[in-house]
Amino acid sequence: MAKIAVFFGGSSTEHSISIRTGCFICKTLHAMGHSVKPILLTKDGGWVVPLEYRMNLPFESVNSPDSFLEEFQKKNGVSKTDSLSHLDADIVFLGLHGGKGEDGTIQGFLGILGIPYTGSGVTASAIAMDKTRANRIFLQTGQKVAPFFEIGKLEYTTSPSAAVSKLETLGFPQFLKPVEGGSSVSTHKITNKEQLAQELGQMFQTDSKVMSQSFLAGVEVSCGVLERYRNGSFSRIALPATEIVPGGEFFDFESKYKQGGSHEITPARIPDEQMKKVQELAIAAHESLGCRGYSRTDFIIVNGEPHILETNTLPGMTETSLIPQQAKAAGISMEEVFADLIEIGLKSSLH
Repeated sequence: MAKIAVFFGGSSTEHSISIRTGCFICKTLHAMGHSVKPILLTKDGGWVVPLEYRMNLPFESVNSPDSFLEEFQKKNGVSKTDSLSHLDADIVFLGLHGGKGEDGTIQGFLGILGIPYTGSGVTASAIAMDKTRANRIFLQTGQKVAPFFEIGKLEYTTSPSAAVSKLETLGFPQFLKPVEGGSSVSTHKITNKEQLAQELGQMFQTDSKVMSQSFLAGVEVSCGVLERYRNGSFSRIALPATEIVPGGEFFDFESKYKQGGSHEITPARIPDEQMKKVQELAIAAHESLGCRGYSRTDFIIVNGEPHILETNTLPGMTETSLIPQQAKAAGISMEEVFADLIEIGLKSSLH
């Protein structure tokens, strides 16, 4: 069994979701018999680090992220610091989402320290997080995506009206979102020019690059990819895709994480040939970005043709997240998934 540090929290807008992911990861790893050290990255960039592994956290009895965090932040045996200390880990299991946790920053940091970690490396993490660059790679590798444009802050401030006119050519409705973001945080469905101008101005108060994509009407599905290392043999498999029926206008933040916010059906109610195609394209997206360990790619199926929406390199890992749902449908336990992620992370660090 290994000493495993679990990173969760972070400074991104997905901080609260990452806490839920961290809770699930810690409980699962603990049940597998590993020594677990949960490490909270605070919103302001600090670290809350247990001084040792024997924290006696009641993983079995902690049933919610709030109670987990309350137990975790008790003062005895915990160091609040601006630097990472007392790590002493065989591997870091990344439970971060968005921002510097998913864009390659923390991966590069761990790489410099020589500490193995789960999930994709620096390059794949950075590219997948940058929706514009990822879309360009998808197009170059023959995948279909919705028409899109990127606007940078300098371009916008030079001529706001020209920026609005450029995006207007995509037609309405369209989806305006940060280039680097996740969980559909700050994603806006734009229905007219006036709303476009208003939301664009608001977004550049906090974001440096935004992207807008044409609206595509169809069936939304999401498909996970797992890498496996067994008996010296490496393989990639695609899980059964999940059909997503949003409770609102689209699969936004509330639809994803609010109870009853969306209806998720695994396996998706699509013909077998479409399921096979989605799975093939999910593996192709994983490979074209250079992902490692696992990923989840979201699609919209239009007239039988899957169009990629985005690929997530650190997909949600709460008890109700899509990867756990899909693994269950495939007859794969999360203990198996985590064991493969750890093994691949350790093997990859040797090269």
